[in-house]
Amino acid sequence: MKPSEMKQIVNMLYNEWNLGKKEAKAKGKICAWIYLFEVLEETEKVVLEKENNKVIGMCGYAKWNSKKYILRKKFFKLLKIICINSPLIKDKKAIIKYSKDYDYTPVELENHFDGEISLLIVDENYRGKGIGKKMINKIFEYAKKDNMKNIEILTDESCNFKFYENCGCKKVFEKIIPNREPDILGNETSEKGYIYEKVL
Repeated sequence: MKPSEMKQIVNMLYNEWNLGKKEAKAKGKICAWIYLFEVLEETEKVVLEKENNKVIGMCGYAKWNSKKYILRKKFFKLLKIICINSPLIKDKKAIIKYSKDYDYTPVELENHFDGEISLLIVDENYRGKGIGKKMINKIFEYAKKDNMKNIEILTDESCNFKFYENCGCKKVFEKIIPNREPDILGNETSEKGYIYEKVL
């Protein structure tokens, strides 16, 4: 992925979610960069949707215990660590806690899936045009060719989680997340997180 494409994805992430910025007292788009590097650290395959060279969507999947792309994944892990230790992050413990709060797979499901959707995002100006469905269906095809039997999708109330049901996924778990993405009024309370399963 080109740096210019990563920058466009970071802009989408920054406009969509808090990603721990408030909790970590972070400046600028550093939390969006941390999140993107975390996604790329574990992602096996990425699908980008573009229009006139502008990235308008991204979807990817991670495969557990994969031995492919080890150097690339280590590189993005290093970039993530550098960003977390940046002076732009005032409360490093808070950004780590925020990330853990949104990784809520229960023990009984830890070995159930072959991998997960690492990210699905569509530019808000291009939604409702079938772009998300097109990308996720491509990812499902790639994952199936990669001998994966099922895939996990972690989502929550700040996302259009019903979208996954329309893509043939089944909700298998839900939990209360202690911190949440602020709503349009800036209110922050707990929210429900969901795990969906797609059988490939």
